This record gives sequence, structure tokens and C-alpha cells, in this order.
Amino acid sequence: MAKTLGEETLTGPTPRVPSPIMRRFYLIGLFPLLAGCSEACTNKLVNSIVAPDGQHSAVLFQRDCGATTGFSTQVSILDVGKQPLGGGNAYSADDDHGVAFVGPWQGPWAEMKWVAADHLLIRYAAKSRIFDQTERVDGVHITYIAVSR
Repeated sequence: MAKTLGEETLTGPTPRVPSPIMRRFYLIGLFPLLAGCSEACTNKLVNSIVAPDGQHSAVLFQRDCGATTGFSTQVSILDVGKQPLGGGNAYSADDDHGVAFVGPWQGPWAEMKWVAADHLLIRYAAKSRIFDQTERVDGVHITYIAVSR
């Protein structure tokens, strides 16, 4: 059977449109494949210290976003008892492809210390590649010191 469209002639069977049930089946079958394409990040707690006034907690954690990225070290200032859901809100760094000294958690080394209820000190490996060093989070002043290790 031939159909004429303008000057062109189309031959062959008429294409079938999948039924709604078959379209749903295709989508359900493809979902696991498509979902596997995105890399979800995970956080692994390294250390958490409560401020002297008990209002805030400084949380140091390793963030892993899959095989195509290295581990990063991140810090969030949160209300006591809360855990970071995304990336750090105060500090974020990686080891710059093995250049910086790494901690036991495989991210670049860092440590935290409360200097006062509203002042946190973060010391970190000097050759870390820094993505974020926020100076104030939720009323807490943060000082950063690079340490050669």
C-alpha cells in the first residue's frame, strides 16, 4: 500500500502507536536504567562537636558523589542533633587529585575546635582544593587555618 504525500511516495506498513499499557511498560522498564545514570551523593559522619552554649553543632563529614569524583571533606554548622542532608554549609574541599594530605576518611584532612560559643576554628590540609570557606553561618564566625602536613 502506498500513500502519496506531496511529491513523495511512502511505502510500507502503517506504523503502530503503542497502547497506553505498552507505553507504561516501556517507561517502567526504562526507569531503572535511567535512574542508574545519575550519581547520588552520600555523607559519612567523621566528627561532630557541640558548641559550648549547646546551641549549635559543627559536623565534619566525608561527601562521596560517585566514581567520577574524589572524596571531599565538608563542614556544616547545624542545630544540635541535626545531620547534613546535602553539601556542607561552611567548608568544602577535596584533595586536588592526591595533592593534599588525606584523613582516615579518605577526604582531605581537617579538624574543628570551638573557640567560643559563636566562634569555630577549622584547620585543614594546606594543599586542599577549596570550594567553600564561609566566614559566618547562623551567627557563628568561622576562622580557617591551612596546616602543612
